[in-house]
Amino acid sequence: MQKLIYENIRGEQAVFLHAPYVLCSLRGMGLSGVNVAASSGAYQQGESILSLRREKRTVQVTLHLMAGSRQEMYQLRSRLCGILSPDLAFDGQQKGRLIYQNDYGTWWTWAVPDGGLNWGKRVMDVHPSVTVDFVCESPYWFGQTSAAVLIGTSGGLILPTVLPFTLGKLSTEVSLNNQGQTDAPVTIWMTGSGETPTLTNQRTGAVLRLVQPLPVGDQLTLCTEPGRLMAQVTHPDGSVENGFGLLDPTASLLAFRLLPGVNLLSYRSHEQTARTLVRVEWNDCFEGV
Repeated sequence: MQKLIYENIRGEQAVFLHAPYVLCSLRGMGLSGVNVAASSGAYQQGESILSLRREKRTVQVTLHLMAGSRQEMYQLRSRLCGILSPDLAFDGQQKGRLIYQNDYGTWWTWAVPDGGLNWGKRVMDVHPSVTVDFVCESPYWFGQTSAAVLIGTSGGLILPTVLPFTLGKLSTEVSLNNQGQTDAPVTIWMTGSGETPTLTNQRTGAVLRLVQPLPVGDQLTLCTEPGRLMAQVTHPDGSVENGFGLLDPTASLLAFRLLPGVNLLSYRSHEQTARTLVRVEWNDCFEGV
């Protein structure tokens, strides 16, 4: 069983599975295209590969539109066009997304409709073999959202919920398990306690270091995903300002990622205390489904 759902920024969904929008076939679910940069020298046979970069993904859906009457058929056509409207696919911040399910699991990716729905011929109250394309900015499919909460106190870690991770030996360490197939960017929230925190991924050596204390009550949000790179401070009164000035410029925000498998995250501060609440969230990334 395969099922594909497109969800626009209003939360409206088009479900491609059975009538009225019967899913016939999907293309673009496997590996994304790769841009290969290469060079060749004098007398060299072949080329030397210099770098690889995954391209954006295009998913093509082929469906049968099936209705119980001609009036319903035209109604379903109009409804689907409305859900797939470009105005409801992207507003500068929010984006539509595709959710794919099969007998093995569920995955999703950001997506914007890119033409199609050329109705073509009609057989009674059915439009057979209608196609619609989706442009997906990421080459990856994303799995479940996982999270870990770290509070360094004399009592150790405080865990408000059961999550898929195990604890380290120290109260300021936590093991995060990236169950995907490739590196996963993270989103980090730090709630200030007047400390100057440093986070280190012991497996990769990547560091996020603040150069001044994060005031009590301020929340620093960091996102290490290249397309959504962000450092933002939210003050107790709700006002927001750029937070990049708080970060050590010698430590790369982009480099702070989780490798596939277990990553040990540690926290320390210049104040020799550990009271800052830290929440780390990530999605497992898959090459294809």
